[in-house]
Amino acid sequence: MPVPSRHNNLRLFAHTRRILLSTLPLGAAVGFIMSLTMLLLDEGVTHLIRGLGHSHLRLVMPFLAITLCTLWLTWTRTGEVSLFEDLDLAKHSPFEAFPFWGSLAKVVGCAFTIGLGGSTGLEGPAKWLGAALGVQFHRGLSALARRFRFLRRLKAQPLSTVMAGAAAAVAVVFRAPLSGALFAAEHDGELRSEEFFPAVVAAAAGYAVFVALAGPRPLLPIAGPYTVNLRELIAALPLGLACGLGASLFLTARDWMKSALAGLPLWARGLAGGLGLALLAAPGHFFFHDLAITQRGGLELVVSLLRGPAAPGPALLFMTLKILATALTLASGGVGGMWLCTIAMGAGLGAAFGAWFLPAYPGLMVMLGAAAFAGASHRTLLVPVVFLAETTGQAGLVVPGILACALAVLVVRVHIPPRPSPIGH
Repeated sequence: MPVPSRHNNLRLFAHTRRILLSTLPLGAAVGFIMSLTMLLLDEGVTHLIRGLGHSHLRLVMPFLAITLCTLWLTWTRTGEVSLFEDLDLAKHSPFEAFPFWGSLAKVVGCAFTIGLGGSTGLEGPAKWLGAALGVQFHRGLSALARRFRFLRRLKAQPLSTVMAGAAAAVAVVFRAPLSGALFAAEHDGELRSEEFFPAVVAAAAGYAVFVALAGPRPLLPIAGPYTVNLRELIAALPLGLACGLGASLFLTARDWMKSALAGLPLWARGLAGGLGLALLAAPGHFFFHDLAITQRGGLELVVSLLRGPAAPGPALLFMTLKILATALTLASGGVGGMWLCTIAMGAGLGAAFGAWFLPAYPGLMVMLGAAAFAGASHRTLLVPVVFLAETTGQAGLVVPGILACALAVLVVRVHIPPRPSPIGH
């Protein structure tokens, strides 16, 4: 085996130094911005909901979410927003993907959609915003390096800063650094080491800032600990198959709604989608004590299912409403991610399976279903398993989680063709 030369060792040292010294401050800065954004958004939403009380005006909020978002995107001439296409383009042309003023317009669209109750998650905009901040960081560092020569040694590749910024932002949303790094760096089922290394460093820095500001609060508190036994492993198999079928149904519904609304102007799609979301929010308002079933990412729903067992009927109703609301939000022009939404869909399905098969273990099937449904919807196996372990702190969930996720992903790959990259890669 050849011994690395001194020249190669120096090059490796320089590359490592450049990654560390550029991505650490970037990760900390993005973590600070995302932490403040989340705290302000949570405070604003809580204040608004408390002000409305149990008024029927709560049903107006989802209508306003999509209507105002699409009117804003039309007025600013931004047009329909696809975070997937922006992030895909960033792999090849980061500066073209994130123009400064266009990026700000999309951030406002995200705020309308999520803040007022559209059915999307914050992780998608966080990944996109972190990537945009990474590009701006690279621009600023390049400008400074032209004046101060010593800064040239700290310049990383634009793609490295894009991945680092995205990972730091998602790590704050998930409250899980490794899951955030994997979620940001994985693309079309591929994970490259040159992108993963800066993502991990930035995610750790961003999460450390969040903990310093808000404390080490778990995303999904779950009772435990759980231990692996044969009954749990057996129950994970039918749950994985059901999650794969449910994810296939969700992806089909999303694509069908997009096709059905494609002929309408963006503002008209927003009006139609807003009306539909108001109707879908009605069951939670009238029959489940204002439970946020269809609004935002669905973490309130997941926490509710973890706190107390739900009967199979209501649990399946929660899943169905969340599938329809998320598909309609994305199809009608709303802006946001769908990872947390698919977590909520799978939690509803898992709660129904838990009531049938493992009523003595509350929360177990909820989290297994959440991970399997999300993994199947995004066609990924590694991210949901790591997410499951990090956000719950339950190592005993990993093995049944792998079984459920693997079966769910296989079912989706059989039923749904892979989504082509928008720029042909």
